[in-house]
Amino acid sequence: MQKQNHPAYTSKCAYPAPYPSVRVMAPNHQYAELLLEDYAGTVSELTAINQYLHHYFTLEGINDEAAALEECISLVEMRHMELLAETIRLLGVDPRYRVIRNNQEIYWNATYVYYGYSLCDKLAADIASEWAAVAAYRDHQQRIGDPYIKEILERIIQDEYHHIILLNKVMQKYCK
Repeated sequence: MQKQNHPAYTSKCAYPAPYPSVRVMAPNHQYAELLLEDYAGTVSELTAINQYLHHYFTLEGINDEAAALEECISLVEMRHMELLAETIRLLGVDPRYRVIRNNQEIYWNATYVYYGYSLCDKLAADIASEWAAVAAYRDHQQRIGDPYIKEILERIIQDEYHHIILLNKVMQKYCK
């Protein structure tokens, strides 16, 4: 499925490098369970998308530059979620919005989103969330032995670092 030329994926909010093809060496439920954390856990793409969209909705008309950035980043996070869903499926697991711990399904919920108060509070939370995502992806890269999955995670990490730079620029401009 080639979607790399879609404007949302080539926007200023995505790191300017192609996304790797989604493939895995073999089905692996253990790897899928790790990726479900990135997909729909507390620190996950699903949480990030919803947090960025909420920030966009509440900042629009107050600070249109920050609001536009929040919306733009949410679209890139949607691409990450799609990459993870495809990978999880290839690993042999249904990519539902949940994590699996001790054979128990824990479904995603909206309390994972940091809604925030002020512009600067929201931006600080977004930056912290991006750093937490990078840490989680790095941990999973070390625990997963599949080079194809490691490559996908590395490309996602590039976007997360890019988001940190973009969010910091807006924060420095409006939150002195």
